[in-house]
Amino acid sequence: MTNLRLIYMYRDASNYKQHGEAIFSNEKQLSLQKIEKQIRACLNDGEYFIARQIHLEERFFDVLYDDDHPWHEFVRLEATDDLTFDPEPEHKRDIAEFLEELENAYHAGWDEMNVREDLARQFAEQKRALKQRLASRGREVANDPSCG
Repeated sequence: MTNLRLIYMYRDASNYKQHGEAIFSNEKQLSLQKIEKQIRACLNDGEYFIARQIHLEERFFDVLYDDDHPWHEFVRLEATDDLTFDPEPEHKRDIAEFLEELENAYHAGWDEMNVREDLARQFAEQKRALKQRLASRGREVANDPSCG
């Protein structure tokens, strides 16, 4: 039976890349085209996802920068004779099970804070700083006599 290799990556804001993969069984022998279409339908802009939400290994770099983000990118799906490899430690998922988890994550909404702790803290701080800047600009506009 042919297994399926899901290839994805993390691309930081400076365009540095870290690649990742998982190899799933395909018990129902679903076609690559059908699976890829289903995957892309669940991704943000047909490409992006939060790895932790679908139990894939996060491929972030060890050092964080202010412009890093939580999104991983789908690269491709391919047939392989390699043994299954799943970062989900409890068991090896079949592609049908992975697709179900992907759909659940999509319907629940991609959660940008569902990442490793240090990155979540950085994102929370970035959001707080942005809100402060926007609030201060709102006060500037409200106090500007030419605005009303």
